[in-house]
Amino acid sequence: MDIGTLLGFLIGIGLFAFAVLEGGNPSAFFHTKSIILVVGGIVASTFIRFPLSKIFHSFIVATKAFFTHSQNRRDMVMLIVSLSQRARREGLLALENHMPDDKFLAMGLRMVIDHIDTAKINDMLNAEIQSTLDRHNTGQDVFRFIAITAPSFGMVGTLFGMVQLFASAEDPGKLAAAMALSLLSTLWGAIIAYLFALPVAGKLEFRSQEEAKNKILMREGIMGIQEGMNPSRIEEHLNAFLAPKQRIYRNTQGEPVA
Repeated sequence: MDIGTLLGFLIGIGLFAFAVLEGGNPSAFFHTKSIILVVGGIVASTFIRFPLSKIFHSFIVATKAFFTHSQNRRDMVMLIVSLSQRARREGLLALENHMPDDKFLAMGLRMVIDHIDTAKINDMLNAEIQSTLDRHNTGQDVFRFIAITAPSFGMVGTLFGMVQLFASAEDPGKLAAAMALSLLSTLWGAIIAYLFALPVAGKLEFRSQEEAKNKILMREGIMGIQEGMNPSRIEEHLNAFLAPKQRIYRNTQGEPVA
């Protein structure tokens, strides 16, 4: 998990724990009926809205987004330039013995080695990029839906609590339970939405954009190798995908400057 994500969750949980402990009675915040109503409502509505396979896949995608780091683009550019230099010196077949670990880049290079038509390679790589975006978009949709439904079911719990509150107006012993259901349902709905679902959806969106940019960079490198472009021209072209501080600059001996 990246440091920012871990820090954010720890701060959020810490603030919640502080507020609960300051109340003097932590068990009062863990109201079983309100938690069941809010969580159960979220689960039910999410199962109705999305196919079960999509829901499970969304949680898998979210796990990868939080626990995997994207590739360093500068290293990626240097790898592609190195592969283009090898292809220029030894021929495209030499790349078979130096396939990169990245599946997308390796797939594109194999198509280049097999002399597949340039337009066909470009179409297949674009289809792969779009497929990745579609998978990530589904994950984002699931968590955004949870973020919408959580406060809504919190409000449903509040309404149930208010009904019970008025119904038990003549029985003071039941007033506290009704008030707890009313208030804590709203609380748990807000916590689930704003400390969990929305941040996860936002992280997925960020990771999706990051991965798409990386694959577009690799696609451009693959097409440069396919077209027999000079490695230095490929490097210049790919440098445009890097932030100014990350760009590769070479000295008079052609060696990259750190």
